[in-house]
Amino acid sequence: MAVGVSVFFSYRREMLARHSNTLPVLVNFFSDHRSDRLAEARDFVYKDLSKYDLSQGLAALPEDKQKLVRELAWFYDNLGALVTHNVVDVEPVSGYLGVSVVLSWEKLEPLVQAERAMRTPSGVDPKRWQAYFENLYHLVRETPPPKARAAQPRWRLR
Repeated sequence: MAVGVSVFFSYRREMLARHSNTLPVLVNFFSDHRSDRLAEARDFVYKDLSKYDLSQGLAALPEDKQKLVRELAWFYDNLGALVTHNVVDVEPVSGYLGVSVVLSWEKLEPLVQAERAMRTPSGVDPKRWQAYFENLYHLVRETPPPKARAAQPRWRLR
């Protein structure tokens, strides 16, 4: 019995420590996502990106729009790395940002694929470019926002 109680409290302590370490990371990411710059980037990606020939990759965009798209893609790629490597759980990311992750990836995927194809001759693995973002997209699709929120014991909305 003592061993069981000890194991339980050790596990609980580990979970609390993990949450205390990931909380500042999530708060910063969520805050960055609400920034004017990333809101502008999402607005451009959702509304205007399809007006460009995405088969040309980033080169098809004006320089200021290239920067917006790169910032947004890198944001999700970095977040995807943290989720993939179990630094941050997918549930809060999906519950809060899941719709944006899915919409952004689906709009950006043709551009990402074009960029990867253009990077092939460089000798660097082109599939690495935005791989964490792509993986995050698949993780969010497996745990969609309604499911991620509903799985939480304190979620009351249907």
